[in-house]
Amino acid sequence: MKKRKHIFLDDKTKIDRMEGKIKKYERYKSYREKTAEEDFRLQEKLAMLSVVASNFMMTGHSPTLVLTKREEGDEVMMPVGGGQKDRAREIICKADFRKLYRGGKGRKTDPLMIITAICMYVMRQDNPRRGDIRYSNDFVRNVGVTKEIYGHISQKLDAEQNS
Repeated sequence: MKKRKHIFLDDKTKIDRMEGKIKKYERYKSYREKTAEEDFRLQEKLAMLSVVASNFMMTGHSPTLVLTKREEGDEVMMPVGGGQKDRAREIICKADFRKLYRGGKGRKTDPLMIITAICMYVMRQDNPRRGDIRYSNDFVRNVGVTKEIYGHISQKLDAEQNS
C-alpha cells in the first residue's frame, strides 16, 4: 500500500484548525496569573491535601464561634478549633514547592511529601507539644518525610511567614 504524502483538507477543517491555534495562544496565561480552577497542578496538589488531611484527621474549615465564659463572668463569642485544612490550602496555593524543598544529589522530592510536611507544620502550629505525629507512622514513612526534611521545610515556611 502506497503512503500518501499530503492530506488535503477542506476549507472548513482548515479554518477550524487555525481557530484552535489562535485560541490556544490567546488563552495562555503565565503560572502566576492562573487561578486554582485553571491550574491543573494546583488542583492535583489540593486533591493530595484532602488525602493527607483525612489521614491526619485535621480539622476542616474555618473555626466556629461559640459562646464561652471568661474569668470575669461574661459570655463572649470566641473561635473554637478548626481551620487547619484551610491554612494548609492557603500555604499550598502561595508556596513555591521548588523553594521549599529542592531535590538533587540523591534527594527525592515528591509533592505528596511536601504537602504532608506542610500539614504537619500547620498541626504543630496549633499545638506545639503535639507528639502524636510520629515519623515512624506508616503513612509518614511511606510518603518519605523524615525529621531532617520536616525541619528544612518548616524552617522555610517560618522564614516565609515572617517576611
